[in-house]
Order: sequence, then C-alpha cells, then structure tokens
Amino acid sequence: MRSSRFTLNSFLIVVIIISAIAFFFTVKMTDLADRYAINEYIPIENTEYSVRYSSLEENGICKGSENDPELLIKGTYGYDWGTIAEDGTLYINEYETTDLGFTSSNLVKIDLETLKKEVLYENTLLRGKCVSGELVCMSEYIMDSNRPKTNSLCRLYAMSDSTLTPDNNDAKIIYIDTKSDSIAYSVSDKAARGSGFDDKYINRTLEEVQNES
Repeated sequence: MRSSRFTLNSFLIVVIIISAIAFFFTVKMTDLADRYAINEYIPIENTEYSVRYSSLEENGICKGSENDPELLIKGTYGYDWGTIAEDGTLYINEYETTDLGFTSSNLVKIDLETLKKEVLYENTLLRGKCVSGELVCMSEYIMDSNRPKTNSLCRLYAMSDSTLTPDNNDAKIIYIDTKSDSIAYSVSDKAARGSGFDDKYINRTLEEVQNES
C-alpha cells in the first residue's frame, strides 16, 4: 500500500514538474514572438494613408489610423526611400519576390480614389522627387539582395535582361514628368549606389543636373 502511495505521489510530482516546464516554455516563446514581431505603419507624406509592413497581418497600403486601419491594397510596398503622393495619385515602389529568392522593384502609380494600380516602369526604384518636381528613379537596377555575393543565381537572372549589370554599381538615373509619366531625362551613373546620391540628383533641379552632365 505504501508502495502504491509512493508511486502515485511520484507520478503527481512528475506531472507538476512537466506542467511547470511546459508553462514556462510557452510563456517564453510567446514573449519572444511578441518581442520580434513586426507591425509597422509608416505614414505617406501628409495624407491619411500609410504603408503597413507586418509579420502579423497582410502587408499593403492602409487608410485611417494605426489603431483602426483599413487595408486598401495588398502587397509589399516601399517606404524607406521614395513615396510620393501628388494630386490624389501615389507613386511608390512595389516589391515582388520569386520562388528563387529574387526581389524586384517596380515603380507603380496608384489612383487613391479608384485604387487603380498601374506599373509604370519595371526594375525601377523610386528614390524621391527633385527640386523642380520630377520623380528621380534608379532604373535597370538589381537590388542588393539579388547581387552575386548574396544570391548565387544572380548572373543567371541577369541573363534574362541585358540591361541588368550584377557585378558593378551601374544604374540609369531617370527623371519622370508626373504630368505625362514619361521620362524627361536619363543619365547613366557608374557610382549610382554610392553615397551622395541625394545631393547629386534630388536636392537640385533637373536643369542643374542636365547642365552638369
């Protein structure tokens, strides 16, 4: 009888210890998930819209406050560089990642009233708006995450588009007139990825850039 009681007590102690460990593990994992979860809302200039970048909810363009957002357009959109809202139109980078891990950036135009989206230029990264009002973009551009040191399939990817140069810092700088969405001016730059981009291309008028080229 004593042996049975000892066995039962031992069993209960083991169950309690296992339950305590499981509870501790669950609490720690929940804490880690909360700590490293991403759920950012980045306002788009002086508008009621924002870009949501999240590991908890669908990415996209939202309207309203961060506490009560309405997801308008699903997708992964840029917010780190150029995001231009002008006369009810949004110009923004849209990122797409293939199954092979290649990320491309397309310049898209979104009508904020109808939510109609149009891809203006592929493999193009919006960097901002220059002093005279044109959009400044880097075109024929391979993103850093696709370059040979990061992605071994980069050169194979570049073979599909002869304008892409995976091994150097070349890019074409294009200026886009928002009235017509056409290219007003372009210039190749062998050091486009280097520092000083804003001072060279954005913090000046298009005429100043043209006169120097």
